[in-house]
Amino acid sequence: MEILKSPRLILRPLIPNDAVHFARLLGPDPAGVRMTATIPDPCTDEAAREWIVQNTSPGAGHIFAVTHAQSGEFMGAIGFGDSPGNGDLGYWIGKPFREKGYATEAIRRIVTHASHLGIRRLFAETFPTNLASSRVLTKNGFRLTGRGTRNIPARGGQRTILKYVVEIQGCSGQNTWK
Repeated sequence: MEILKSPRLILRPLIPNDAVHFARLLGPDPAGVRMTATIPDPCTDEAAREWIVQNTSPGAGHIFAVTHAQSGEFMGAIGFGDSPGNGDLGYWIGKPFREKGYATEAIRRIVTHASHLGIRRLFAETFPTNLASSRVLTKNGFRLTGRGTRNIPARGGQRTILKYVVEIQGCSGQNTWK
């Protein structure tokens, strides 16, 4: 898997040893964990390691650690699963790094990477109470396509979700999504 760079971030392959960072950032942030669909709650080293192994196995998609370009500090994770032409985006940024534009920058870089892989459409979901995530998605050209329900066992079963999509126009190396 490639290493992706943006002005402030390096997105590198997520590895099992990153579990310690998941636990450090999400262990004391149960509200942050509950904004994700599958990260274990509570987020312990062991539970995070299992989640990482499962989500980085062959065929699981493209998942990256979000790290600071200068310091190398682990800040979160981002990735997408893919099927021919489409992908499902997921991400989280640790609480100390929120509201600084890192999620926006990471998504922008992932969309560009997806375009180079021939992905033409990325889908994303968020809970209606996660207003910050909705803002970040729309900043990156995702449009709200509707509201629905999805069975999310890790979050108690049927949950209301907001559905988003971004159409990627091409892979010329430019930021060509809309």
